[in-house]
Amino acid sequence: MSSLAHRIEKPERKGFSFSLRRRLLLVFLACCIQMVYIPTSNRIAGGMEPKLSIDVFPIWPIWVFPYVLCYFLWLGSIAWIIFGVDDLQFRSFIAACLLTFTLGALTFIFFPTYVEKVSLEGNDIFTGLLYIIQEDWGRYAALPSGHVYITTLLALFFGRWYPRFKFLWIAIIVIVSLSTLFTGQHYILDVLGGYLVALAGYYFGHWWTGGQGARKWMSKRPGKRIPSSS
Repeated sequence: MSSLAHRIEKPERKGFSFSLRRRLLLVFLACCIQMVYIPTSNRIAGGMEPKLSIDVFPIWPIWVFPYVLCYFLWLGSIAWIIFGVDDLQFRSFIAACLLTFTLGALTFIFFPTYVEKVSLEGNDIFTGLLYIIQEDWGRYAALPSGHVYITTLLALFFGRWYPRFKFLWIAIIVIVSLSTLFTGQHYILDVLGGYLVALAGYYFGHWWTGGQGARKWMSKRPGKRIPSSS
């Protein structure tokens, strides 16, 4: 009888055993790894230009708008993940980030790449913003594209959690990828490398939690039955 009473009175944790401080520290750790991009993007010599013969995209400064808008998308998405997902989903995501960002950072350090500086004409706000990016943000650390792998990783996880909006997540990946090409910030190989790194991180995060996050989420959807791994 006493044990039954104990079970009834025991509070339900509802999947949130990670403290907010722990979540913030883990996100901060992932961001610190990604910040390796800053010094590596400002190299002044060496490296390789991963340009192919099919890299013939014109420069359209208006594409700098979605290129910059990405940063706000990332911040909003990370905030949603910190405060809105349960521990299993958070663990899967943060494990994916740690591997993805580490692969990116190691590539930036040991396999430096750069994009050729492009000439810009015009006095509009988009051209001015693109000029600032090209001059002050550096042209190294091109492959893999950080814009692409961060956006793709977020889209993959949100696509798992909210599959009804899959066309939105796909559209975001496409728009961001095109923005890196039409602003002259990246080449095709950089974009493809971003996809590969993001996929590696995504599947690693899925493996790290034993696939439980996806099974738990799918089991909540009507008409979906996910077999147990046991």
